[in-house]
Order: sequence, then C-alpha cells, then structure tokens
Amino acid sequence: MPLVLVVDAGVAQSSPLPPVTPVEESPTPPLVLSSSPELEVEPGLSTEELEEASDSEPLEPEDEAQESEPALELGLDLRADIEEDADTESGGSEETPGEHLFKSNTRSLKARRSIVVRAEPRKDAAPIGTLAQDMRVRWKQVVKGTDCDAWVEIEPRGWICERYLESNFREPRTRDLPLLGPEQLTPGVYAHVSRRARVYLSLAQVRQGLRGRRVKGSVTVQLASETRVGRRRFWRTTGGKFIEARYLRVYTPSEFVGLDRAILEALPMPLAWVQSRATPREPVVVRMGPEATAERETVLPPRTLVALQELSTDGQWARIADAHWVAIADLHRIGGLPVLSDLAPDERWLDVDLQEQVLVAYEGERPVYATLISSGARQHETPEGLFRIWLKSAEADMTGDDGRNRYLVATVPWTMFFQGNFALHTAYWHDRFGEPVSHGCINLAPRDARELYRWSSPEVPSGWSMVYGTEDVTGSRIRIHSGPEQKEGPPLSVAASSAPSLQ
Repeated sequence: MPLVLVVDAGVAQSSPLPPVTPVEESPTPPLVLSSSPELEVEPGLSTEELEEASDSEPLEPEDEAQESEPALELGLDLRADIEEDADTESGGSEETPGEHLFKSNTRSLKARRSIVVRAEPRKDAAPIGTLAQDMRVRWKQVVKGTDCDAWVEIEPRGWICERYLESNFREPRTRDLPLLGPEQLTPGVYAHVSRRARVYLSLAQVRQGLRGRRVKGSVTVQLASETRVGRRRFWRTTGGKFIEARYLRVYTPSEFVGLDRAILEALPMPLAWVQSRATPREPVVVRMGPEATAERETVLPPRTLVALQELSTDGQWARIADAHWVAIADLHRIGGLPVLSDLAPDERWLDVDLQEQVLVAYEGERPVYATLISSGARQHETPEGLFRIWLKSAEADMTGDDGRNRYLVATVPWTMFFQGNFALHTAYWHDRFGEPVSHGCINLAPRDARELYRWSSPEVPSGWSMVYGTEDVTGSRIRIHSGPEQKEGPPLSVAASSAPSLQ
C-alpha cells in the first residue's frame, strides 16, 4: 500500500463570529507592531476606496519635525520606524551622554515606542530593524551624538537615540513577535468585511445614529474585542474602528503543515503530495498500471504523502506501491533541480518550484523542511530567479491595486520580502495550498510561515518586529523556478536600506 502520512485538503473557509463576550466599551488596544506595505496580495474585489477601513494607522507625530524611513516605490511605509529631529539644544551641558537614563536601580532600558534600530550612532545611518514598544533590553555602551544627545548601543546589535528609551528597574524582557498563544495558529482573529458594512470611528457615532462610512471592495481586518450597543453587536478592530458583527465573517486559518527535518530524514526520497491540478479538492484515482485505461485500484485524498518508487517509461506515471500507479499530473514532487553550486557549509536557503507548487528549505545540500505553497495565478505570476530575503516583518498590512481591483488585508504574519514587494507570507484567508492563486506573492500555511520565518536569515532578534538583510547579516537565498528548468533572474541583491524597484 502507498505510504500515507498527510491527508485532508480544505477549501477557503469562513465561519460565523463566535458568541458574544462582553467587554469594556473602549478596551486598551493591543500592541500594534506591523508595518504597512502596499503589496499585491490576496484577495481582490472591485473597490473605490479603502482608506476609511484601514486597520493600521500611522503613529501620531509628537511635533512637526519628524523622519520616516524610505518607502518602496509602490508604497512600503515603515510607519513603525519613526524618529524625530532634535528640537532642543543640550545647552552646553557637560553631563555624561545619556546620564539621565541610568539610575542606581537601572537594570534594563525600555522602548517608549516602536523605534528604528540603526547600524551606527547617527540618524542618517542605515536602518537594520525595529525594536517594538515596551520591550526591555540590555545595553553595551553610550556615546555622545550630534543629532541626538546620546546614542545607546543595545543588545544584540544596533543603535537607538536615547530619547526613545527610558530607565527601568526590571530585568530585560523581550518576546518573539508576533505574540502567539499556545493554541493559536495565528496571532489574532481575522474577518472579511461585507461590502454592505459601515465603519464607525467610535461607538458614540453609533449611539447618535450617525451613518458610518461605507466600505467597498475586499477588506480584511483583525479583530480586537466585541461589545454591544443595544441589541446590536460590534467588533472593534485593532485599528480602533467599529464594524457591526453581522457584516463580518471570521476566517478559519489552514491547519495544513509541511514536513520537518525529522520526517524528511526518516522517509525514503523522492516524496510527493497527491493532489490533482485539474480538480485539486477531489480524490485522486490510483490505477493498477501506468496508463489511463488501467483498472482503477483505489483513490487517495488530496495532500496524501506518498513515496515514489518508479517512473513509467513515458515519464507520465509514478509507481507508489506494487500495482499502484498515479499520474504525474496528480503529484506535487519534492525537489527537482540540483542544489546551488556555490553553497557555504550548512548555508540556509530555499528552493521554490512553481510548477510543483512546492517549497523546500535546505541546509547546504540537506533538505530540512518541505511544504506546499500557493504562488501567483495567471497574469499575476511570481518572479523567477535567484533572490535574497531583504526584509522580514512580524506583521504587515497589505494593500494592492491592479487597475480594477483594490484590497486591504490586515496584519499578515511572518512576512519575508525577497524582491521589491514580493514576499513569502502567511495566508490566513484560504486553504488552497498546492494551487497558484495569489497575486504574485508566495502564500504559506500559518505553521509553515512561522517555522520558515524563524529558521531563515536574517535572524530576527527577540523583541524586534522587523529586520533588514545587510552586507554583514545577509538574508537567505531563494531560488524560484518552474519545473526542471531555471530561468535567469535579476542580479542577486542584499540591499538593506534602499528598497529595490518593482519591475
């Protein structure tokens, strides 16, 4: 019999909202850690405006003089990475730089807000990441600056202007981001907003009978808490807006997960997932011989994992057990091209086969993780070539516009940009892995995205919500191709502070 390890394929799912849980009318919002790239992401319906339903608002400036990080040509706005210009003079004080930060009981320095970490102690130095608000870190040294009274070098690396740090008597404490509960697949609850919905800035608008702004198009929000106004139920989004519950449908994230190191080492290669490309959610027929007219032996559920033992002479069928043959068109095979020729020992890199819809993570020549993906659909093809991860973001709001369709998708977790605004990222809104359905990005099931985000480089320090690849801390290479042939891609780049243009 064939080797069966993984079964059950799903379709894009949504479910009604859970029962009401009374909460305070205006609860304290959760920590917002996302950047806000405007990317081509899923899904998309016709729309005229999305701004009124945006689920991520920029930080309010403390004064008019303010700096934002460079933006992508199509809108990557690193709104968490904000620093203010110095608006006061030191008055010629001779005090030690940053002296006010360090008291007798100072054990850590706490981030007053989500703030950029720079490669060197000056404001125009390249950004290397973002430290999240309220994280408590250790420091290495403090130096006097010209554009900041003092620059603090934090652990594990990088510099922050002292005005965004404060003394804390507690021991350092950081958390891996995004925050995730022990039983959670994703760091939040997400819902699609009906086009009939109205968005309210406050519950006072609802009580006064004012009409909220209409949302047109495809909008997904992250939900924070639920409350009532009379008999009506409302959800507060993480952006602080309110939407009536009857116009929301909660997404059910996919529970699909790929194969880890232990499984790949224990099983005979080559392996494949059984899934028809023509009817991906239907069972696949197994025949007793390598031809379409052979007697039917059994059927296998989509995403059944099988070991391939032999190919037919015409290369169109694979034997998975004695007298058990499956059409190659109904298989998603793991591994195809030879490994990269210039690998460093145990180098971590990724291979993505768009034809097979399979991603394999390698350490050197050894596969350590494999999973099904969803790449770009027709007219939204994923670029092929050799790339590097140049930016990783714990959560990213994504919007897109292809001329007819505009859409907004809130706080997409575990996002890894590899070329302009193309990225590998979680897709919590569908369970169609193995099918090309995206707008060009590489969609991953939540557990796969989380695992690869933690495994790949550049490593994200605990407590950071964003990290750049640099010349010193390079991002993992990603080879993207269609089947056994590899197309030439753009020159490999490890740019850190300048965003590549989208072609």
